[in-house]
Amino acid sequence: MKLCKLAIAATLSACATTFAHAQSPEQTLAEQPGLIRDAFASDYGKAMVAELGKSLRTSADPACLKSKAIAPDQLEARGRDIVVKWGTRMMEGIASIVDPKLYAEKFASTAGPDAATELERLKQDAAVKRYLTLTQPMRLAKILDSIFEQFDRYVLISKIRLAAVFPLATGNENLLRKSPIEATEKKLDKLFATKSATRDRYLALSEQASAATKAAMKKDKVPPLGPLAFFKGVEADLSEICIGARQ
Repeated sequence: MKLCKLAIAATLSACATTFAHAQSPEQTLAEQPGLIRDAFASDYGKAMVAELGKSLRTSADPACLKSKAIAPDQLEARGRDIVVKWGTRMMEGIASIVDPKLYAEKFASTAGPDAATELERLKQDAAVKRYLTLTQPMRLAKILDSIFEQFDRYVLISKIRLAAVFPLATGNENLLRKSPIEATEKKLDKLFATKSATRDRYLALSEQASAATKAAMKKDKVPPLGPLAFFKGVEADLSEICIGARQ
């Protein structure tokens, strides 16, 4: 029972990242590949991948690399592809846990029958667009943090010979400084100094949409290990680039 509660709590936390913008589960699921692609193409994403590359070069078995004709400088790109593949699987898996029909019912019951239509209309408002554009770097950074946090945890639990990357866990201050989250929060403070009724309405509906998302999560579909479960099998891909188990 305790493990089940922890799994649900971890999934709810990951859900907050997956459903960072107010929208239907179908919209969230459809946008994941593009969002993850953008996240890894960002400066912070490139810095995270560079750190992953260092870890891979340190941990890969030299004899295995030689036998497979893999040059050390190829590991970063191949590692990136692995994390993108399994990170996408995690984010899509979390999105699929939310029941679209139940979400629509919960959102309509708390925010009103026309709330979904109003929410989409508000996204076209200039003030809301400005807010969404400003927060996009933070959204992408949180996606990266969520993926690497769960990847690192799976690597640790599975006793895979690979050093962690997620900077909040490793204390890597250089990598933390490259995260746009703090800078975005400061920009938001300035933005909110100017009032906007449409932006306030959008944020109010977003909170109700978030509550509806949590209420519509199919808890019986949450894997026993929460988000970690979506990485089961990544060790096979890692072994292809000569990353094995810890001795």
